[in-house]
Amino acid sequence: MSCVFCQINRSELPAYTVYRDNDCHGIMDKFPLSPGHVIVLSHSHVGSISELSSQERASLMEAGNKIGLALKATNKKIKDVHYLINDGPEANQHVPHVHLHVIPRYGWDLGLLPYRFLTRFANPLNYVLSDKRLSAWAEEIKSHLL
Repeated sequence: MSCVFCQINRSELPAYTVYRDNDCHGIMDKFPLSPGHVIVLSHSHVGSISELSSQERASLMEAGNKIGLALKATNKKIKDVHYLINDGPEANQHVPHVHLHVIPRYGWDLGLLPYRFLTRFANPLNYVLSDKRLSAWAEEIKSHLL
């Protein structure tokens, strides 16, 4: 089986990395729900958060917290951060590999976020970042990681 997130973790597919440790890997989301959206991938190929060890779950959340703080330090327009895990296909998990979405919230995006959530892979009008902007965001976030 070929898992896109496992391929990214093994550097077989390109991604804009903002964070990496022994348990997880933070990358810029190519289909962001808002500018600066990061996905934290588990290094373990499991479909559900309950299949991770307690150490892996703790690392995933700690990485998400660090990235959330770095996002807020990067852009003062970010008001809050939304942390989201879709745990299974009925919970809208598109890739059967545990991952945590770290989604910056700007205050103006409340009405748009549900629409983007439901249509982000299909709607060409959704917010799409260029490779240049994804790379710049990744570098900015990395520079603010604690």
